[in-house]
Amino acid sequence: MNEGFFAKLAVAVQEARGKLSQREFAEVLGVSQSTVQQWENGKNVPSLENLEKIARIKGMLVEAFVAYLYGRTGGLTSKDITDRVEVMPSRDFAQMLRVMADRMDTAKDAPPIMERRGKASANAQPKGKGEGESVPLELPERVEMDEEMKGEA
Repeated sequence: MNEGFFAKLAVAVQEARGKLSQREFAEVLGVSQSTVQQWENGKNVPSLENLEKIARIKGMLVEAFVAYLYGRTGGLTSKDITDRVEVMPSRDFAQMLRVMADRMDTAKDAPPIMERRGKASANAQPKGKGEGESVPLELPERVEMDEEMKGEA
């Protein structure tokens, strides 16, 4: 591993740690304070399990996080994500959409996406007036399981 890897790892661990002390962060991860210190000083590398925990804290997939540490730009491409979504079970896809909608609703820096929530029909249409205008789509509060999804449950 090169110096760039350890430098990026140190920064990533410090960012994930945020305002927590090394000891507090270590408790969250289930490791010792000296282990966190070694990661931040470039003396040791987290196990795959701990890399995954750090990636999740940073809001990244472990694959993208490791690619970042190794200096590979881009991480997952749009095609990679699309390919994964296409084979995702319906129940997981519905859950992902709920999480994304909730995150977009609460994001401080995101423009308002949904004017109101309510039941959406299968032929839900965007609401808007003119071309080129931002048109929020009403999404259901909770996605009901269709027959295919009920079979997977």
